[in-house]
Amino acid sequence: MPHRRNRHCEEHLFATILAILFACCYCSAAGASEYGVSSYRPGVMDLFSGYLANPGATIAKNYFLFQDATDNSTTSNGRLAADAHTVTYTEAQFIGHTTNFSLLGAYWAVAILLQERIADQSLRLGPAGHLGPSQDLTIGGFGDLEMMPEMMSWKIGNFHLMEALAVYVPTGSYESQRIINIGLNRWALEPDIGMTWFDPETGRHASLFVGYTINSENTATKYHSGQEFHADFVGAQHLPHGFIAGVAGYALQQTTPDTGSGAIFGGYEGRVIGLGPLLGKVFQVGAVPLTITAKYDFEFATANRSAGNELWLTAGIKF
Repeated sequence: MPHRRNRHCEEHLFATILAILFACCYCSAAGASEYGVSSYRPGVMDLFSGYLANPGATIAKNYFLFQDATDNSTTSNGRLAADAHTVTYTEAQFIGHTTNFSLLGAYWAVAILLQERIADQSLRLGPAGHLGPSQDLTIGGFGDLEMMPEMMSWKIGNFHLMEALAVYVPTGSYESQRIINIGLNRWALEPDIGMTWFDPETGRHASLFVGYTINSENTATKYHSGQEFHADFVGAQHLPHGFIAGVAGYALQQTTPDTGSGAIFGGYEGRVIGLGPLLGKVFQVGAVPLTITAKYDFEFATANRSAGNELWLTAGIKF
């Protein structure tokens, strides 16, 4: 009996130690890209993603995003598991200005994306089939900064083509021991291409925005997230009186595994697809057009990432 009791205590202690280790590394293990979160926010681009304002003009957009996502994960050896539920509220401001400087037949533009976020996460950890009590954390603050120091666009009839280079700066609130963070504590570089076809006579509209994200290592955790390809798309019909109706979505696929000494559970490669309806209305504020859109995306075909639904509200103005 004493031998069995000691054996049981040893197994329980071993499982507890592993659970603590899992808790420290959960955000790395739960999904591809550290924290299961990409530097690029899939779905942020939709209507006129290949369009830039005329020289001297500025485009300003305000985004509101509500996300409700869950993630159920198990380590590769099947011994430890985690169950997470995350709700986030994000407000972001995009400001882009087209200069009078011309290069290769296009005008040079610059842009910046600022974001603030409130996130709430509930997390349960433990041996598979015996999850422990819930850990809860609500946090808010400024997110990572996205800068686009170079953007150019060309127009050929009804077709618009835009190329850009984005830099993600780790300015967001971050602590390595939290179960959730606002910032990602990693730099990233991303070349992007946007395309828009819009026929003003029929009102038919199609846009596609693709990019490839190259992440740097998180120096606090020694976790190097893999590279990712993403594509945002929309097909819409512009209706009388400024109304817009269509379908919008996105797809993201990680193309290289996670690496580094912090990726102790393996090189996960994530995937997600989102799709849903889009509705909008163009208002005239004096001589300035104001576009307001709403879309609701359902996520599916998810691998090694959290999955859920999200609501977007966007207001954009050109002046």
